[in-house]
Amino acid sequence: MSIQLVVFELDNKEYGIDVSAVNGILRARKFKVETLPGTDKSIEGMINLRGNISYIFNLRTKFDLIEKEISSESKFIMLNVNESATGCIVDEVTDIIKLNDEQVQSVPDFLSASTNYITGIGKLEDRMIIILDPEKIFAKEYANLQDAVNN
Repeated sequence: MSIQLVVFELDNKEYGIDVSAVNGILRARKFKVETLPGTDKSIEGMINLRGNISYIFNLRTKFDLIEKEISSESKFIMLNVNESATGCIVDEVTDIIKLNDEQVQSVPDFLSASTNYITGIGKLEDRMIIILDPEKIFAKEYANLQDAVNN
């Protein structure tokens, strides 16, 4: 069995998300992100995407990385998560790769307890790619967002 990943960079580290969860890749600079007061800091805001509201999450905040302005290289990776179009800001989308089972190492128990959204580490030549589960990565923030929108 194999997995195909959309690979992106954050803070010069490579991450991957299963291509089947990706709904599109957008240039971040082309959209105005409207902030939502009272929401989790990792929720950057919302955008109007083809007449629909899409929520944008900031992975830099989620992973406790240094904040960075959206640049011309920044992208929104739009995901099919929780039955809605959800996006995350990344520094740059770099690749689409296919890995077979031997190239994916599972996450040890001591890591998966605190970061259950990391499903494995992909190894491709000298590269290591942290594989993320989009359903789990925003689960807490998405629940808080739904509460804020509904109240």
